[in-house]
Parts: sequence; C-alpha cells; structure tokens
Amino acid sequence: MALIWGGSYQSNTKKEMPIIISKDYRFLHLLRTNLKVLYSSRKRKPEDRIHVSDILSGSCLRKAFYARVVKDYDLTVEDIDNFVRGESSEYVLVGLADIGVTQKELLFEDDLIARPDLMTGSSSHKSEFQNTISTKKDNEAEIIVEFKDTKSFERLTPDNKRFKSYLRQLLYYLVISGYDTGILCIRYSNNRRLVWIKRDTKGDYFFSPKTNGQEGEESLTEIESWTVILEKGSNIRDILKEEIRTRVSLLKSALDSNSDAQLPKVAEEWKCIKCPFRQTCNPSSVISQDSEIDILDEKGLIVTIDSN
Repeated sequence: MALIWGGSYQSNTKKEMPIIISKDYRFLHLLRTNLKVLYSSRKRKPEDRIHVSDILSGSCLRKAFYARVVKDYDLTVEDIDNFVRGESSEYVLVGLADIGVTQKELLFEDDLIARPDLMTGSSSHKSEFQNTISTKKDNEAEIIVEFKDTKSFERLTPDNKRFKSYLRQLLYYLVISGYDTGILCIRYSNNRRLVWIKRDTKGDYFFSPKTNGQEGEESLTEIESWTVILEKGSNIRDILKEEIRTRVSLLKSALDSNSDAQLPKVAEEWKCIKCPFRQTCNPSSVISQDSEIDILDEKGLIVTIDSN
C-alpha cells in the first residue's frame, strides 16, 4: 500500500500479501475437550453424597441420576457458555466485593452436602450491613452469598419462576446452615431492552428499541442483589427441610438400586429438549411427574420491601 497526500491510501500495482481468515473449529474442540476433562474431575459418583444442586425443586432428579451413572456424554456449546459465564462472573463479582470468599462445607442429616459461598470480612472491611446481620460475636462477619449469571432479557423479580429457583438454593443453604440472612446476587449478560410483540407456532417475536437508558428511559441494570431473610423460628424452615428430605430420599434410593424407575420427570417438560440424557431417559415413557405446585408461590409467603 502507498500513502498519498491527505492521509488516504492507494494500492500499488504490486500485489500485497492478503489477510487470511477462516473458521477454525480446532479451538472449540480444545475447549470442549478440556471442559470435559474438568467435568470428569468434578463428576459425582453414585456413592457420593447428594449435593444441594441435585435436588432443587424445579430441577430434574432424573438428570441428576444420569449425570452420576452415565460414564460419558457429549458437552454442547451451551454447556461451555454456561460454565464460562458462571465461573467468570463469580470471579469478577467476588473481586468487586473486595471481601474474602470461601466455600463452607455443610452436612444435612449425613446424606446431603452443601458448599455455599461464605463472605468473611475482617474488621477493616466490614460494612454496616455486615455488622447488622453478622452471626458471629468476634471481629468477623459471615454472610452466605449465592451468585447467579443469566442471559435473561427481563430483570427477574421475586414472582418470577427463575428468580424463585435461585432463591430456593439460597433458602436451602440458610436452612442447612442455621443462618437467617443471605444475599442473592444476579448478573445479567444481556443488557438490551426487549418488547414482546406476538407469538405464533415459530415462537415469540420481540422488538429491541435503539434507545436503552437514553432520552429519559430507565437503563437496564447489569447486576442486582437481594437481601433474603428467613427467620430462625419460621415454620417455612420445617417445610423446606421436609422438601429436602423427600427429594434426597428419592435420588439416594435410585442411586443405591441403580434404577430410575421411581424417579419422576421434571414438571416443566420443555427442559428435556436440550438435556444430554434425553434418549437414555426417554421422558415420554415416564408416567410420574414432579408437581408444579411450589410453596414459594403461596400468596403472602414472600414479602418484598423497599430498601430506599
């Protein structure tokens, strides 16, 4: 290329070497291979204790069963995306909080294990909020925090099903640990505002305005946090404990007998579409199904207050 007066460029008669670009699936294959190795190292065996994430109401007990007994299965691009977003979001948010985070291992009746994130701040880092909710009498304040990352275009509220699934995991941690207060922190990967237009057999149609938080519009938040309080004397704790016991018993019995016969399929069957165990499970042949009734849907059970 030759520079001409005025700052523009003009090609020489001599042909330059071009920039060559091509799709390369080798890197994606490398990611999948390495992620598969990481998954295998973390893979829970049939004899291992049940984990909280295995038995959450709304999740699939059959999927939790197959994840332990099936030796090998293909990871999807979505698996990679979810893993990278989840790991990176938690790393960044923990750094922003500027407070040490450790995982505390807890047991529930010897059959269930939980590893919640526990934020512990030294006296120089403690906030007024931490001092208020601290369960310790010394110079440190401990708070259970549940970090979540979602690609949802809508901002989740306590009446949303996905929000309740996040909330339930934190509530399980509070019940198992004996703590009465925790924090739910949600990071949104999508920051575009979408307006629903219509729905047909092909799916839902949305409109994305060019303005997003401009010209007086309220911008979409990228990170939201919620303080969750479950009083130690609340009867909700007993209900959640019984819910935990029931689901742990179902999954443990299935793993002990190496049979999925007594495991129900998930209530929301659309979740089966992208499940890696769909063919092995054959959900259409399963008669029993999880109930869609959720204690968290009960009117007046969740009270939202204005923090401003």
